[in-house]
Order: sequence, then C-alpha cells, then structure tokens
Amino acid sequence: MSTSRLPPLTRLAGAIVAALAAISDGHANVIVVDATCTLDKAIDSANFDGPVAGCAVAGSGRDTIKISGASTVLTDELPAIVSDIDFVGSGATPRTITGDGAHRLFFIGDAGSTPNVTFSNLAFNAGVAHGGNTVDGFDAGGGAGAGAGLGGALFVFSGHVGVSASTFASNSAVGGIAAGYVRPGAGSDGSGSGGGGGMFGAGGAGGDESINGFNGGSGGFGGGGGGGGDTYPSENGGTNGGAGGGGAAFGGYGGTGGVAGGYGAGYGEFGGGGGGGGGSSGPSTPGQFGAAGGFGGGGGGGGAAGGNVNSFLAGAGGAGGFGAGGGAGGSSSAYGDGGLGGNGGFGAGAGAGGLGYHNGQSGAPGFGGGGVFEGGGGGGAAFGGAIFIRSGTLDLVGDQFNDNSSTVGASSGNPGLAKGGALFALHILGNDNGNDQGMPLALPEVTGCGNAFTGNAAPDAASTDVDNASTFGTSRAALEQGCDAIFGNGFDPL
Repeated sequence: MSTSRLPPLTRLAGAIVAALAAISDGHANVIVVDATCTLDKAIDSANFDGPVAGCAVAGSGRDTIKISGASTVLTDELPAIVSDIDFVGSGATPRTITGDGAHRLFFIGDAGSTPNVTFSNLAFNAGVAHGGNTVDGFDAGGGAGAGAGLGGALFVFSGHVGVSASTFASNSAVGGIAAGYVRPGAGSDGSGSGGGGGMFGAGGAGGDESINGFNGGSGGFGGGGGGGGDTYPSENGGTNGGAGGGGAAFGGYGGTGGVAGGYGAGYGEFGGGGGGGGGSSGPSTPGQFGAAGGFGGGGGGGGAAGGNVNSFLAGAGGAGGFGAGGGAGGSSSAYGDGGLGGNGGFGAGAGAGGLGYHNGQSGAPGFGGGGVFEGGGGGGAAFGGAIFIRSGTLDLVGDQFNDNSSTVGASSGNPGLAKGGALFALHILGNDNGNDQGMPLALPEVTGCGNAFTGNAAPDAASTDVDNASTFGTSRAALEQGCDAIFGNGFDPL
C-alpha cells in the first residue's frame, strides 16, 4: 500500500461525511447557522418545518443544519430535537460547539418522537449535565434525593443517532448533591420536607411554622416539587406545599403545590417536578402526600402533621421520574407518624422518611443513586460524561473521546455512583425499587468502529470491556476496532 494514501479510517469517515452532505443537500432544506440564525433558532425551524425570525431558510422534512463558524458557544439549553436533522460542520476541521460549564449540549427525542439525527465534522466541548441538588429549609425539612447527571454532550431519549468524524472533549456528567435532613419542626411540631432534585433543577425545601414550602427550581428539567407546609401551633391548619419546577426547554409543567384543607399536590408532566403536599388541616386529616415527578422531574415533599390540630399522620414523599430524586416524607409531632420517603428514579437518590413517634420508612434509590443515611437523602448518580443513550440506536464512526468525566459529590445521605466517563448505554429495563417511570420497553443498541478513547474518568468504573473509565453498557473494544474490519471481504470504500 502506498504510504501517500489516506489511512483507511480517515477515508471511511470522509466518505460518510460526503455522503451525508450529498443526501442532505439533495433531499432537504439547508439551514445555515450564523449570527442571526443561531443554533437554537435553526433547531426550532427544523423541528416545526416553518419560518423562524432570523433564519433565511425554513425547515421542510429532513433538514440539514450547517455550522460554519469557528465556534458556537451555548449559554442555555437548546430545544429538544424532535425532527429528522443532519448537523454538518462546514470546513476542513471540526466546527466547535461549546457549553458554558452549566448546560447539556443536545437532547434528542421525547415521549412522542423518535427522530433520525446525524452529526458529522463537529467538536462537542464542555457540555455539562448536572443533576439537580436538594436543599435544607429554615427550621424545616430537607432529606430528599438528588437527581442524576446524564449525558453532558448528548442525551438520547429516543431515536436513531449517528456521529462521525467528530470529537468529544471535556464534557461531564455530575451527580446532584443532597443537602439537609428531615426535621421535627420548631417546638417539636411537624415539618414539611424537601422535594427531590430533577435532572437539572433543584428540589424545594420544606416549610415550617407558618412558612410555605418553597417551589422546586426549574431548569433543563424541572426540579423536585416544593416541600410540604406544616401545622402552626396557634392556627387550625397547615400551610401549603410548593409547586414543582417546569422543564423550561421542553414544555413540561411542574405540578401545583397542595393547598392545606383544599386540593392536593399536582403531578409533574414530562420534564416537570411534582408538587409538594400541604400540611394537615384538621385533627382527622393527614398531611398531603407529595406528587410524583414526570420524566426528569423530582418528587414532591410530604406535608406535615401535628401541632394544634393533633393530626397524627404526615404525608409521603413523591416518587422521582427517570433521573430524578424522590421527595422526603413529612414529619409529624412527637405523637404521630412520619410520612414515607419517595423512591428515586433511574440514577437518582432516595427520599428519607419523615420523623415522628414512628418514623416513616425511607424510599429506595434507582439504579446507581444513593440511599438514605440518618435522615439525609441520597445523592444522584453520574452516567455518561459525553453521551447517555436511553433508547434507540447510536452509531459512532471515527470519533475521538478525550478527557470526558462522570463525577459525584458528597451528600447528606449516601452518594450515587459515577460510571461511563465518555459513554453510558442503559442496560436494564427496571429498577430494583419498582419505580420504572420513564424506563423504555427495549434496551438501546450501540454500534461503531474506529473510535478512540483517551483520558476519560469515572471513579466507580470497573475494569471490564463493558464497564470501564470510558464506556458502560457497551463494548469499548468493539467501538475501537478498525473500520476496515467491517469490510473483511476486501472491499475498500475508496
């Protein structure tokens, strides 16, 4: 073989890029990203096949989004990709898409779509998926589970995704930190407890004395529902729970907070957290339960019981959605029972049981999430520093994965696990705790060749082919094999 010829891998990757460009130019509109047609607007145009202010070309069918600038810097969440799109870097070297150290770069698919998406000749840098933290309240309860950090550069909810001739560098998945503990409340009365952290947004704190529970935070995915209000000794009833945060970039709404003596907490939609339960409103009325979060949304905190109304049963914490923590159970007076803690979703921490004469049983974490320890909620896991795939297919050809990482921090309860520094493929269809919200019906399929992995880190990685510092749930060796092995019959693509 002549030494002047391109290496087989380079030729194959070049052929794929050229083929994608030819297909895109021949069968769809080409939307060019520039100063006025920014990347988020280009995605909106392609998603909805219509004109968007600032973009000269409207999407129509399967579109190509051409990125020609040297660097595109993101400062917020991009819209979820729900249409067939080919992203192509235009130039001799990969075009760079850089996060701001706080946001994931791309989210692909949703509950109603399975798009076909390709990326070629691009550099994905410094994307961050940070699981939502949980917080403590003032003289009130925390104790909720934190959210998981999943896929710093790409999160594949569903669909068919191909990435070729591209690089992933310094992207990270960071597990959420659980702070605070369930509390009895001031004067030994009941206290509302904290809402679970979402896939991005923070959970709300519980309320105490005449203070309402705080809303769960909103972000890429809504934070856990606000903590439930408690019973004030000189009043006849409890205060209201806080609302769950909404998934701002995904159109999902957080659940409404429960009203003491009125309606209960509302459930979160896709991306939204569940609302926190209101405190007990009378002697025979228990504290309201926190509602469950939707996909990526934390469970609401349980409402309190006790105080002057002599209610003896606090509300349970709501279950977290996929990647989101369970809410903590509300606390009762010294004569009542604490509420049950909520189970975490996949990768997310458990919510603690509330305090009382009989403490409520704590929830259990989803796979990889942290469990409760002495009234503190579990921390979130960190999976897939660069890519997390939940469902569908992923094909990687000639890509470089350099210095990506999965990490977790200390929590009031037990921390979550950190695995798959570069790539994590979902490997189970159900969690041991029975909370299977958001789990797919079939496992994803990952294929590819000619990829390289260097400097990736995941502290809890094993040393096997399918669980190592770079990959989890899929074979690293298969992804690294030379692409010429695919053409074992001697066929040379160029």
